[in-house]
Amino acid sequence: MKKKYLHIILTLLFMGTSMVHAIDLPTVQMYIQEGNKCFGEKNLALAADYYEKALQYAPSAHVYFNLGNTYASLKRPGYALFYFLKAKQYCPRWTELNQTIQLLYQSYPTLPTLRSTWHHNLIQAITLNTWIVLLDVCFWTSIFSIIIYACFTRRKIYVQISCFCGALFLCIGILLYVHENDFHTGVLIDENPIRFAPTESSPVRQSIPEGTLCEISDQRDRFTYIKTELAEGWILSEKIRPLYASSSS
Repeated sequence: MKKKYLHIILTLLFMGTSMVHAIDLPTVQMYIQEGNKCFGEKNLALAADYYEKALQYAPSAHVYFNLGNTYASLKRPGYALFYFLKAKQYCPRWTELNQTIQLLYQSYPTLPTLRSTWHHNLIQAITLNTWIVLLDVCFWTSIFSIIIYACFTRRKIYVQISCFCGALFLCIGILLYVHENDFHTGVLIDENPIRFAPTESSPVRQSIPEGTLCEISDQRDRFTYIKTELAEGWILSEKIRPLYASSSS
């Protein structure tokens, strides 16, 4: 009887998954193909529109990469950098992507440079989701190893595994905690002034160039409070794109 119910559940799950792919995948491919066609015809604005529609169905590194190239061709380096960095979240070690980012900086020397310390490179070596999975695996492996040692068999190997995974869990946790602010990072897509207060009538503190990476601290009405290496203050929310937003933008 249990096998019968299990078979029914698996069948329903398979059918549901198949229906989702049958509806979404052709739509995504259509938008990508139309975007590629428009890009080849130098209709860059329409190409960007098609790519953004594809992202609404299925965000991927290649679509973000195409959008970055489109905005680079439109000579919008702030937008281009944002989409390249979004693509890097999915494929951090994609060689062509990393070379394209370097070319973007060569083409626009005014773009503020990215952080390149060893610990930033380490945290960006793999995706954020992978770090979180590793953290969970280390935690539960350590716990289960102790349970096996205490309740079933007194082999020292389980204590050693628990200690190793516990130490790895601690190291990864510290690394993620130190870089917690990086997960609130945004990119300025245009050159804009930072203001003292969240109003357009507020005095300007300093103008920040496009492509600047900043920490997003607070939001109020149409303004966002950001912190950069140059200055901190309020800026129009429409001029900044958060890298780790849940939306596809």
